[in-house]
Amino acid sequence: MHNSGEKNGVLLEVEEIHSYYGDSHVLQGCSLRVGQECVAVLGRNGMGKTTLLRSIIGLNPPRMGRIIWKGQDIVGKKPFEIAQLGIGYVPQGRRLFPSLSVEEHLNLTYRRTGRPDEWTPARVFELFPELAERRRLSGARLSGGEQQMLAIGRALVTNPELILLDEPSEGLSPVAVERVIATCRELRKNRIAILLVEQNIHVAHDLADRVYIMVNGNTVYESSAAEFLDNPELRYKYLGV
Repeated sequence: MHNSGEKNGVLLEVEEIHSYYGDSHVLQGCSLRVGQECVAVLGRNGMGKTTLLRSIIGLNPPRMGRIIWKGQDIVGKKPFEIAQLGIGYVPQGRRLFPSLSVEEHLNLTYRRTGRPDEWTPARVFELFPELAERRRLSGARLSGGEQQMLAIGRALVTNPELILLDEPSEGLSPVAVERVIATCRELRKNRIAILLVEQNIHVAHDLADRVYIMVNGNTVYESSAAEFLDNPELRYKYLGV
């Protein structure tokens, strides 16, 4: 993949990255691209999907390969610098601060852009009215679904062009999962691209335009979401479902 920046509508290009945890070689030449779309990364547990997102956002920088954001190589930048460039991150397990209220979570990460349509804490409360009612509560006292909304809201107020979502449906009730799906659709309407790591096939099916399959730290397959998810043999081969 050569670097074509935004000319072809590509926002993010991951080019053959190798990332490690200690001595463990987790990502082994992983590549993908994301444009103005929702891309799902699927694969069995332990294949490196979380490490991929952590590598993009700078928490686990790759030792080899390139990560190109809108034409600029961002490998080696700090996570806060990458966030300022327009990439939001919603980690697996939501990672809220028990000592902070809902409102404090949003105020802490709010990044003013001056754009008339920017995401402010007030706009997040419009998107998630249930959070507005609980704005003074500790994030730890919310239900799982509400915590996931807060984690997404916390990323939104950084005013990203791309959101990395790590297992957003994990541990949620079916009703809360539907809420996550509806939220992601709303983000896409607002032209926020999504890179989604997900075990729940139903979520990927409802949201993704394209899918990549990861096996042993590498992207081994890419297609439209429908082409993969509607093919039982492929699903069974790569995901065992």
